[in-house]
Amino acid sequence: MRRPVAAIALAVLALAAGLAGPAAAAQRTFLMAPADLVAAPDLFGAKALARSGVLGKAVGLKSGALRFGKGLCPSLLLDPNRRLTRIRVLAGPASAAGVVGKGLAKDLAGALGAMNAVSWLPPAAGKTRQAFWVAEPPAADVVGFTTAGFAAGDRTGALGRDDAANRTPGFRFIVDLGVEPGIGSVDFALVVTTELPAKKLGRPGKRSECIMVASMVPVDLQALRDLVAATPLGTVTRNRLAYLLDRVQRFLGSSRAGAAERAARNVRTFALEVAQRSENEIPPAFAEAMITRANAVAEALSF
Repeated sequence: MRRPVAAIALAVLALAAGLAGPAAAAQRTFLMAPADLVAAPDLFGAKALARSGVLGKAVGLKSGALRFGKGLCPSLLLDPNRRLTRIRVLAGPASAAGVVGKGLAKDLAGALGAMNAVSWLPPAAGKTRQAFWVAEPPAADVVGFTTAGFAAGDRTGALGRDDAANRTPGFRFIVDLGVEPGIGSVDFALVVTTELPAKKLGRPGKRSECIMVASMVPVDLQALRDLVAATPLGTVTRNRLAYLLDRVQRFLGSSRAGAAERAARNVRTFALEVAQRSENEIPPAFAEAMITRANAVAEALSF
């Protein structure tokens, strides 16, 4: 029953953060793991079809796959031969046509807006440590990642059903959000490219462009500050946690070698401190939310 309790705690935190008012917009960090991406078409499919009354002709089924706009989202979980070979995070609904082409993106901006896809501002940055993947050159309206052999149709390292349990973060992107999410999630417009095995050596297999919306939570220092601010805490505990986060901030602001690694270690110290104070000083569900987010922040800093 821990997850439902934690979900309730997060809902309470979100309400408290909303009552406190949004912070100023700034660069925010997000992580994606193979498991998130492999499941994304199916999760989005259920969400989009459930809103078909609002989306109208923008959503439907075609040959058993979700159709969103004119793009198709075949399931990676059901088809063991299909692999994900490219990921692009769009700067918002208006960016769709410039990235996937006007034909594929017809009526898509409105549909993405109806699905609450957020808009962000440049500059943006992407980095990957997923084996056999590379970050695409920076662009104003997209952060992209591809398999190293994408252009030649080499699917080495491509993601598929076998990666559905891999929750190790493999992709990090940083964008400047126009609106602060507080402790809540952010709905990003994504374009994922999936392909089937090639019929000819050196040529890509049949590819499908899936345009979707995926929810992610920020994993950075501000996310931890927002969680602490929205959690019911005593003065001593609140000051102690704030002190630890201030230490992280000092390392992040340092130009010394190894500063990011020391910041990550201090974030883990923060998580340990929360764990030690759970039950007596921090309600367990709230502590779980902070520990989970702190571990993700430490992963992001370690990239």
